[in-house]
Amino acid sequence: MIISYFRYKYRYGFRRFGIHTFFITALSIAAPVLAQHTAREIGFSFAYAGQAPFVTSGDDQSSFFRQPLILNLRYQVATNYVQSLSVVLERISEERSRLGLWNDVPNSVNGAYNADIAERLTMTTLGLEGLRTLIRTDIFRLGVGIGLGYGFGGATASVRKITDGSQQTFESCDSWNGFLISVFARGRVTVYSTNSLDVGITLTSRLWGFPTISPLTDCQSSYNGPSLRSVFEIGYLAGVSVGLK
Repeated sequence: MIISYFRYKYRYGFRRFGIHTFFITALSIAAPVLAQHTAREIGFSFAYAGQAPFVTSGDDQSSFFRQPLILNLRYQVATNYVQSLSVVLERISEERSRLGLWNDVPNSVNGAYNADIAERLTMTTLGLEGLRTLIRTDIFRLGVGIGLGYGFGGATASVRKITDGSQQTFESCDSWNGFLISVFARGRVTVYSTNSLDVGITLTSRLWGFPTISPLTDCQSSYNGPSLRSVFEIGYLAGVSVGLK
């Protein structure tokens, strides 16, 4: 019966309208399998720690962003229902503590003392993210993408002198800047859906980092942050997204 049906379609359908019509029909049936859930989507993700070093520069004491707090907000601005483009705002912050020598005047041979040092580095970036959906079911979507961003930040150091307990706080003498690059895979599962909304949870696995990150200027006689100048991490983001139908 099924074979007879397709023979009938071929004789009176595909052959009548041509092979071109056949492929258009086939693609129109297959396309929704790769489609985005909605035309617009707002997503919020975060990560706390859970990042593994991939490539870094600087000494081990200044290897930041291994246990950061990451906040990621994105808004999908365009889609053809296979690929999508989003604007992404991301904030990355981490504090690292250590015991070591500290000098209030960097690069000075005098004045160093033992201290409890808590150093924080923060970057806020704005960029674009492109995503291509590979697999889609009624409630699940898996895609791969790339993100590019640029941002500014700064560094602070809280220093407590071991001998007398006195404490000082130093801020980097200039702002930091850097380019953020990421390559990622993101899965999304719908947990609630109506005629106008589609709410889902997301999990992103990504390779991300700053190929260049540094202060805008060098300050030889003032604190200007850690010695970190590039970093790449393998990590995750977990969050929620709301699709607008």
